[in-house]
Amino acid sequence: MRRFRIFYQLLVAGALSFGLSAAAYGQGAPRPPEVHTRFTPDTIMIGDQFYLHLDIDKDVAQEIQLPQFEKNRLTPQIEVLGIDRVDTLGQNGRRLQVRVTYRLTSFDEGTHTLGGFPVVWSSSPGQARDGKADTVLAPEQMRLTVGTFEIDTAKQQIFDIKRPLNTPLVFAEIRDYVYWGVGIALALAVIIYLLIKYIRRRQGRTGPKRFVPPHIVAIRALEKLHSRKLWQNGKHKEYYSQLADIVRIYIERRYGIGAMEMTSDQILDAVRNVNDERLREKLRELFGLADLVKFAKMAPSPDDNEQAYFDAYFYVEETKELPEPGQGPAAPGATVTDTAGMPDDDPEPVPETEPEEENR
Repeated sequence: MRRFRIFYQLLVAGALSFGLSAAAYGQGAPRPPEVHTRFTPDTIMIGDQFYLHLDIDKDVAQEIQLPQFEKNRLTPQIEVLGIDRVDTLGQNGRRLQVRVTYRLTSFDEGTHTLGGFPVVWSSSPGQARDGKADTVLAPEQMRLTVGTFEIDTAKQQIFDIKRPLNTPLVFAEIRDYVYWGVGIALALAVIIYLLIKYIRRRQGRTGPKRFVPPHIVAIRALEKLHSRKLWQNGKHKEYYSQLADIVRIYIERRYGIGAMEMTSDQILDAVRNVNDERLREKLRELFGLADLVKFAKMAPSPDDNEQAYFDAYFYVEETKELPEPGQGPAAPGATVTDTAGMPDDDPEPVPETEPEEENR
């Protein structure tokens, strides 16, 4: 008898613990969400819009994934225009009631039936992130009726499409176009003006040249050399190098003789047929003194320096050749120099270093 009592007590304790465990398990595992669906309205005319109400009753910890519609279609005949709104209907303890409203339309006449609307859910956000989910189906079978207009072609006359109404043009309608057009026109005008100015400037630089006689080029170079006061500052070699080069360049341009590549004696022989003995003697004295200064480091007296300048000036003045009025240049070997807007300066740069000794 005693053994039977102990067995009875153990049986009661096991049943009690099992009941407690079941109760605890029921409290820790909330029931799955409930889903209900309906169309409002469920009868439309073709092209009208209507709504799908998706009511979800779920636990606050459960995660709901809203349905994704392929090509924005609920069915091949029903188009999904988008979610109209999401409302919270209420809460009872841990149970939360949510309504998702979709806006739909249909252009297919007839009756369309849809049942078992699926909703994917997870028991917690962690399981949703891990991809653990389940599917619950709505028990309702929805029905949509799409009607159309009956046209009696025997009684109704079909008319052509009406032309657009002629309305007056308002400045506000074209204001932006006018402002943009004026701005673009001004920008183009400025660009064209700058382009024309640039082209004219380039043409002025590279346009027709005016002939400057060789003797004017030489005289300007001599006057510039004289104003630099080289020999007064002890620069005798530089002074005579430039003085001799000015005369050489003049002879080359005046007579077409390559004087810059000749020695002093070769130049005197080359001008034998174009200069008399008096002029050749001036050249001989000038070149001889210049050679002594450059190669023998001679330091001439101030009178000799001035006389050399006057001899060069005299030679240029005595041998110059001016073109006939209205005719082009007559001197062979003369070049054309652009003197338009040129300052009263040396139009031909004069080298300030002596020529190579082997050319002498």
